Amino acid sequence: MSDSLLTVEAPAAGLRLALCCAAGVARSASARHGLAAGSAAALAQGLTAALLLAGHQRTRVDVQLECNGPLRGLLVDADESGAVRGLVRAKDLEGGRRSEDPTRFDGRPLFASRHDERAGALSVMCAPAGGLSAHRAAFPFAGADLGAALTLFLRSDREEGGEMALEVLSSVRDPLVAAAGVLVSPLRAEDAEKARMLGKPLRQGGLAAALASGAEAGQIADALARAFDLGPLRTVATSEPRFACRCSRERVVRALRSLGARQLREMAEKDGGARLTCDFCNAAYTFSASDLVALVQP
Repeated sequence: MSDSLLTVEAPAAGLRLALCCAAGVARSASARHGLAAGSAAALAQGLTAALLLAGHQRTRVDVQLECNGPLRGLLVDADESGAVRGLVRAKDLEGGRRSEDPTRFDGRPLFASRHDERAGALSVMCAPAGGLSAHRAAFPFAGADLGAALTLFLRSDREEGGEMALEVLSSVRDPLVAAAGVLVSPLRAEDAEKARMLGKPLRQGGLAAALASGAEAGQIADALARAFDLGPLRTVATSEPRFACRCSRERVVRALRSLGARQLREMAEKDGGARLTCDFCNAAYTFSASDLVALVQP
């Protein structure tokens, strides 16, 4: 299954569906961070969610989760072009049992503790292009369902709301057989209830049933249209998700200069230089002692 982000409209049902298949970018992120199966599946859900939100909001979106389960949290960001990156706090979680055949990933043991009396926190920041100010929404995270939690964000962010469902299929041989998500929104304000009624069955297995066939995004859309009687679909937009990091040597230089001349000289004298690694992509940036001294110069 190739990665794709597809937006279609179902005029007869009054709905718009954004479908994202992102197993490829999830595998790339997992390999960069050396993730165990459970950690990789949890990050796959986060990457898929960020891609859906960025396409829906048509802007860059950052999603930060702090949870009480062993995963502890994740951080992902994506933009409307399909560029995405992310990380998880705990890299070595295996998750539940996997079988030879692909099965649905259950994130509850990773996102929540056994006695989850205190909710975690989820924040979403949207950063519009063109120099417009960013805005952030923060709310409690409980229930260990990332798709359901982001549905609450969609309902509060826009009057017409929106519904999200996320699925990862795992097997013994491959922890990321498939990673997909769907975001349903109304075409008109009066169709908001139709979108809301579709969200729960999608999260409870409707998306997984369509995904289990190993279909492409377009085939998943057709399967959902048949299963929920949405009528004919019309393609609105397509793009290809890709793992991409915004780090650069220039950004690292600016960060080092912000430390000040005194600390840079101490690093040059005591450490003989500096080596900084990006948390998102593991790219390493090395600076010799003379490089650090040169940064002190006007």
